[in-house]
Amino acid sequence: MKLVLDIGNSYTKVAMYEEYAAVERLLVHKDNEDAESARLWLAKADSVAISTVGRYSLIGEIVENSGKPLFKLTKETPLPFRNAYLTPETLGLDRIAGMFGAYAMYPKKNDFLVVDLGTCNTYDIILDNVFIGGNIAPGVDMRMKAMHEFTAKLPLFAPKDNGRIVGRNTEEAMECGALTGVVDEVNSYIKRFYNDAPNGVCILTGGYSELIINYVNGQYVYNPFLVPDGLNYAALYRSKK
Repeated sequence: MKLVLDIGNSYTKVAMYEEYAAVERLLVHKDNEDAESARLWLAKADSVAISTVGRYSLIGEIVENSGKPLFKLTKETPLPFRNAYLTPETLGLDRIAGMFGAYAMYPKKNDFLVVDLGTCNTYDIILDNVFIGGNIAPGVDMRMKAMHEFTAKLPLFAPKDNGRIVGRNTEEAMECGALTGVVDEVNSYIKRFYNDAPNGVCILTGGYSELIINYVNGQYVYNPFLVPDGLNYAALYRSKK
């Protein structure tokens, strides 16, 4: 059994795998991490795999120092696709793990659009097994914070899906502005992707994807655990190289 940790900015995704199959998955907020849970997961694991955005994680520290066989995703990890990114040293590990996750779900496909809606929105495109690049844009939370921080009176609050595209008060106007902007952005990327790769696969993931998936046009697959799935696949892929 492999214990996989995807340590993000606010949450750690925890998953247990038997080879390619996920046995258990859960989401842990950074304020709710505890040592006992980490040790319970470790007791069931033969090996561990970790990826992190760089923040400190109690769970991550315990797992990484457990002495269990460790896979850590790096820039040197072998890839199942050719990387044509001009600055591969700056390509985020979360983006790499997401693309691994696409191959974990569809190992016989060659064309992918991976959309990760988190603190930032990332759009990564693989065509004919070549990562041609991707885009980074402000996420929902970043848009809400920017409206608050760069104005005198707009409030700061966590957005929700209010079921509207036009706000009837200031908070709704902010929610609708942030969410509708992201929805239109995602729809545009999906349309362009399928124009280039009609037999490809678009995969949506990320903490804010649940707020917008009901408004997304076009064909897509939703996998909130795409990155840990990708980490597991990356560890297996490297072991067979």
